[in-house]
Amino acid sequence: MIFYSWGRKALPLAEIGVYPCARCGAPRPFRAVLSYSYFKLYWIFGVVTGRRYLAACSICNQGTLIDKNQLPFSPTTVTIPFMDQWGLAILGGILGLVIAAAMLKT
Repeated sequence: MIFYSWGRKALPLAEIGVYPCARCGAPRPFRAVLSYSYFKLYWIFGVVTGRRYLAACSICNQGTLIDKNQLPFSPTTVTIPFMDQWGLAILGGILGLVIAAAMLKT
């Protein structure tokens, strides 16, 4: 039986300033957020299927999409959890080693 899941997670990056919030109706602190979607096999071996950057209100979490180039810092320093990003490649490597070992025995 194959178990799989998918979903979306958000990683707060940094405060980016105070802006008027459309939902709260007042000036609020906003933060940059990396929102990524993932697919996992057996709840461990994952792969990132999409990324987007948001400017989100720190109070109500309502936000808008922003371009990666609009961020005041380099988003390459963002670390998505290792197994969320590279887990499926590791599973493929393990399966490849098992198949290679089985072929060498015969």
